[in-house]
Amino acid sequence: MLKKRLVSLLLLVIFIISLAGCVVAPIEFEISPTEKVRIVLPNSVEPVDLTTYEQSLLDKVNEARAEVGVDALLYDPHVAKVAQLKAQDLLTSNYFDHVSPTYGGPSEMLTEFGVEWMASGENIAAGQLTVEEVHEGWMNSPGHYENIVNPMFTHIGFGFTEGGGDYGTYWVQMFTAY
Repeated sequence: MLKKRLVSLLLLVIFIISLAGCVVAPIEFEISPTEKVRIVLPNSVEPVDLTTYEQSLLDKVNEARAEVGVDALLYDPHVAKVAQLKAQDLLTSNYFDHVSPTYGGPSEMLTEFGVEWMASGENIAAGQLTVEEVHEGWMNSPGHYENIVNPMFTHIGFGFTEGGGDYGTYWVQMFTAY
């Protein structure tokens, strides 16, 4: 009974820490000589350095959210990793769709790469040459705009690749709520 409570408490700590969006590293705790519990605790609370395009997109998305009274999104490097994989997949597999022939839908991708989420969304674009151009396109599209200002979403990650495929550039925004 004590072991179950300890495990429950450790899992609660993990959940609370994950809500904070910290960078995490696994740690194992020994409960008995034969049992261990693996938990994840933050190893760094240092801010993540965003690329210029990521910071610019984050600023534009959060400005749009502020205009409608919605809390700002936090950048999540784990979500960004998946968004970057999606952008690369769009280019190398030469398709333009939310469902990847390689990974499936955006929610499946997030899960496959270890992102636990309660809600998720994705905006994709292709052919735009600048952050301003891609953001304007998303803002002028009702479905994409809805993702940008959806108050349910709390975190975001970006992907971008260029140099081939039918469109030359591929942009991805992935949204999550934890």
